[in-house]
Amino acid sequence: MKYKRPIIKKTQPVYRITPSTFRIGAQLGTTAEFTDRRGEMWNLIQNLDGRDVDEVVASVRTRFPWLSRDDILDGLRMLDKYGFLDDAASESAVPSRYLPNVRYFSGFPGTSTAEATKMQDKLLSSKILILGLGGGGVNVATLLAGVGVGNLTILDSDVVEESNLGRQLLYREMDIGKAKAEVAASRLRELNSLTKITSIVARIDSSQDVLEYISDNDVVICALDEPPFMAQRRVNKAIVDEHVPCVFGANQLTHGRVFTVVPGETGCFDCLNLYYSRNDPKFVNQFRGFQQSNYQPETVAYVPTMWIITAVMADEAVRLITDYIKPKTLGLQYEIVYPDYTSFAHKAWPRYDDCPTCGKGNYDEWPIFQEYPGYL
Repeated sequence: MKYKRPIIKKTQPVYRITPSTFRIGAQLGTTAEFTDRRGEMWNLIQNLDGRDVDEVVASVRTRFPWLSRDDILDGLRMLDKYGFLDDAASESAVPSRYLPNVRYFSGFPGTSTAEATKMQDKLLSSKILILGLGGGGVNVATLLAGVGVGNLTILDSDVVEESNLGRQLLYREMDIGKAKAEVAASRLRELNSLTKITSIVARIDSSQDVLEYISDNDVVICALDEPPFMAQRRVNKAIVDEHVPCVFGANQLTHGRVFTVVPGETGCFDCLNLYYSRNDPKFVNQFRGFQQSNYQPETVAYVPTMWIITAVMADEAVRLITDYIKPKTLGLQYEIVYPDYTSFAHKAWPRYDDCPTCGKGNYDEWPIFQEYPGYL
């Protein structure tokens, strides 16, 4: 038995349905119902109060002497298979503000409180770089500071404007005209003094600019929106060169889209360009037409929906660091449809050996890369 002092997880209620049936759990998809006419399993569960396994076995056999030690251990293994068991010896030592995180992580089958505590410890020692502090980046920063990321580096070149205040909720009217990075850093420190905040006022005009700040980070968040698509390519080139995972997010009118690139594991952003070039005969012409239109998009950002997409981005970063559950957006575009509160995943794109960024290809061989403006 892997638990020395087995208990039912504190997040899982145990309750009678009838004199011969009971349930553990109250959430759809994680609740199990047991038929227990003689009360053997119910008695076993009542004995899971923090005592060690031998004491539990002895107590249950006092009431039901026909049960062998193996019978009782089989009952414990069944409860563990359902994901209901924890160990009373695994008291969490993390700061109390993070205990709800630990309880959430431990709510997944097969994850004990001790394992969940180690996940939170990974967050506390993690380093994340956030590029862009507009409606996406500033809200992701708030969420990551709240969840307990140990070190946050935040970068933006802009100042706070009145038009930002409806969706970038760290900023106040008194902050208009001040550097976003400096204001956000001050507010984040007030939010969580345990998170080290480093602010950088700088522009990203090339992948080399990103490389200046990316080293020693565990994850990058790309919340840049200008220039469209080129900003993502620059960040992509830098994370591939430094082998650092990146979560990308973008708002698209009434939709949001998130995808994650893990260098060496998933296709990169330029692999996505190759994927569309190979599979959509209209792609290059459409992209060329969009670029030649010189369209300057108006800001479209409704703050409740911004929190939806930024919550996904922040959680993907946490998943990458803790592995409490597999990230949803690895090498695929996850689309959120705001009006319907629905979502769907686009087909995953592969990692191409002839990609000029993460493989051995040549940029000149692909027409799509000639359509991007500026320097990579």
